[in-house]
Amino acid sequence: MFAKTALFLSLLFFFNLMFAQFEYGVKAGIHLSASGSITDATSDLASLGEIEENMTGYFIGSYVSLDLAFLYLRPELQFSYLNTNFDSLSLTQSRLEAPVSLGFKVLPILSVFAGPTLQYNFEPEIEDVTFTAIEQNTSIGLHLGVRTHLGPLNADVRFDRGINPNELTLLEQNGIPISGRVDTRSNTWSLGLSYRF
Repeated sequence: MFAKTALFLSLLFFFNLMFAQFEYGVKAGIHLSASGSITDATSDLASLGEIEENMTGYFIGSYVSLDLAFLYLRPELQFSYLNTNFDSLSLTQSRLEAPVSLGFKVLPILSVFAGPTLQYNFEPEIEDVTFTAIEQNTSIGLHLGVRTHLGPLNADVRFDRGINPNELTLLEQNGIPISGRVDTRSNTWSLGLSYRF
């Protein structure tokens, strides 16, 4: 009985795979500073003025999507630039990111998605401050979001959260005793647009 059920499910999966739709396209958007809480999204993104004030960077990249009925798998590759402020320090960092999303279409034009984000972090820069090398160049995070599907154009809102700490230590410079550690893991909102070819 188990063998027949497994065979039926395998045939069903491969039948759906034969009729699956592959999509690919380009994407771009902006990063916003995050409060660290999903529940504070309404205050983080309340108006265009606040979006402009909280903008911390941008991203550009491409994606491939495999659609299976109500589900889709969407790996992406993007270059991100971030500028984060810690009190009086301004840290700029660029990274390569590879988010892999599993999405569920709630409606034909609306889906929710989540998944891991693999990151390669380039060495950050802090103006007028010396620091140690970043502890690890690769890190992993989690993301979740909502996407609207409007023909070839998609728009999404996403929350990214780094899982593991990724720290650097500030060093004394020019006789000024600067000390402390800065965690560079991502904790951002992103607003993105993607276009399907």
